[in-house]
Amino acid sequence: MSQLQDALQQIKDPTVADAKTQFEQLINEGKAASQAFIQSSAEQLEQWVIDVSNKKMSKEEFNELVSSQTIVAKNFVASQAIAAQERAEKLTINALELAATKIVPVLIAAAV
Repeated sequence: MSQLQDALQQIKDPTVADAKTQFEQLINEGKAASQAFIQSSAEQLEQWVIDVSNKKMSKEEFNELVSSQTIVAKNFVASQAIAAQERAEKLTINALELAATKIVPVLIAAAV
């Protein structure tokens, strides 16, 4: 079992089950993407979530990293052809937002 799966298993709240599944799928798709930026973004986000779940990173630090990465991702998405924009947006910006609004808050609450 991966470290990300271990971290996500801490989330027992059924109201975020869909978000958890969607997040894990986005991370896996991102890591399998052919574009280096998408792969790197997915791998970074995965590590940040693991670090939060292991209390190696605070929510504030996580939010700062996500905010910075979202700006970089938006610039990357804007540089892509139309068809690639949707996929790049899904695998970067949507994954970042899902982690920041659904996954990490529940992980932090579960650790308390």
